[in-house]
Amino acid sequence: MEDEDYKSLVSEHYKKQAEEHNFALTSTMPDQNIRKKEIENILKYLNDGEKCLEIGCGNGAASTMISKIRSLNLLSIDSTKEMIELANQQSQKEVKGELSFKHQSILDLDEKQEFDSVFTIRCIINLMNWEDQKLALENMSKRVKNNGKLILLEAFSDGLEELNQARKEMGLESISPAYHNLYLKKEKVIEFLSKNNFELLEENNFLSTYYFGTRVIYPALAKANKVDMVFNSKIDSFFSHFPPYGNFAHIKILVFKKK
Repeated sequence: MEDEDYKSLVSEHYKKQAEEHNFALTSTMPDQNIRKKEIENILKYLNDGEKCLEIGCGNGAASTMISKIRSLNLLSIDSTKEMIELANQQSQKEVKGELSFKHQSILDLDEKQEFDSVFTIRCIINLMNWEDQKLALENMSKRVKNNGKLILLEAFSDGLEELNQARKEMGLESISPAYHNLYLKKEKVIEFLSKNNFELLEENNFLSTYYFGTRVIYPALAKANKVDMVFNSKIDSFFSHFPPYGNFAHIKILVFKKK
């Protein structure tokens, strides 16, 4: 797909998300168990007092929730103007530190300051070719202080492959990436960032058990019993309480440290 074609496709998708979900946490992620776990796990790597940059904040709902739990100096950017307009209307009454939003694309990031932590929540996958993804990673890496952290909460192809192998064993069809996403190749990301003086500290497969339960076991049982699945169901909630095992989720966190 040509650059302008995919950028227009992604832009229209997120404009529609802004219209449909307004300020809600359901924006960009309708599965609220996943949304909750994303925020819980990104918080593990952010410390009070840090100066942070968030890439791809959407409507700012997650940014605001994070800022109500951690006392950060947080700048959150997004390339969709409609999303930033919503973000700037988020209530900041209970924000502990400082939170600001800016309309900005990671592909032409003009921030000159450096940050203790730079993080994403499903942002780079919206860049639908590897060249743009590399540019985004490079731009982010330049904004991380020495000994600072780059935290990528993204979708990776290896977890999806494992999940689909399990689904195949249960007679289920494969799950494909969303039409506006290109999932990252984990090893390519690690190799590229290592050349930019980053070392991988941790791979957090925090959604692995949840995905295995809700995308393999539950649909297999529903198929066998000829019943419809219910989205955000009690069954989904049940699996959200299990600790993570294996590598059965495309969404995971890679944490890097700048040398």
